[in-house]
Amino acid sequence: MKNGLITQAMWVLFAPTLKKHLPILGVSDNKAVMKKVREKYRSIIKVIPPFGKNDVLILNLISAVQIAAIYLSLDSKPSCEKMKEYYGTAMDDSRIMCIYLRSINYYSEKYQKSLAKQAEVSQLSDNPYSWRFRFFSGESLDTFDAIFDRCGIHYLFRTLGISEITPAMCAYDYSMAKWTNTIFTRESTLGSGGSVCDCHYRNARQHRKDK
Repeated sequence: MKNGLITQAMWVLFAPTLKKHLPILGVSDNKAVMKKVREKYRSIIKVIPPFGKNDVLILNLISAVQIAAIYLSLDSKPSCEKMKEYYGTAMDDSRIMCIYLRSINYYSEKYQKSLAKQAEVSQLSDNPYSWRFRFFSGESLDTFDAIFDRCGIHYLFRTLGISEITPAMCAYDYSMAKWTNTIFTRESTLGSGGSVCDCHYRNARQHRKDK
């Protein structure tokens, strides 16, 4: 993958909050660490093959590259729990991320048609850095499931030898749920040794009405 417009934009948008919250990981010189992280970020991006028309969730992968670059740039490696706290805090503090998540309506016909299309094309991809999943609609637009049998983050971290922090990325799905008015549940993940990531979504607003 080239260090092109998308990767540069992701750096500009998210580097400030990633830098701001480095003290969570025990970092005292944020500026010096981020200089190392920028170079590591660029080097990782270069070894990832270009995404094609059947590849999905490129922004998720680029976000994971940023976290991998941070982790690999630290002399003292923090625990997975610390990485979870760090990533969640940095993303929740990102105005761009919050605006983006609030703009999504998971429970619209338009969104679910788009998700179903992504699932369909993902079956044709042979790129291990991409995702492959199936979409299952619910009895109404207020529920749906997405079952993943391939995860780009899982593959990236395994390739880099840092599988121990994959669950820190997985955990943010629960944080995203609060921004999208979702009740999110899951019983297994690829990153924790499961055969799939079984993701279940329910409209929290409708759930409150039903009670």
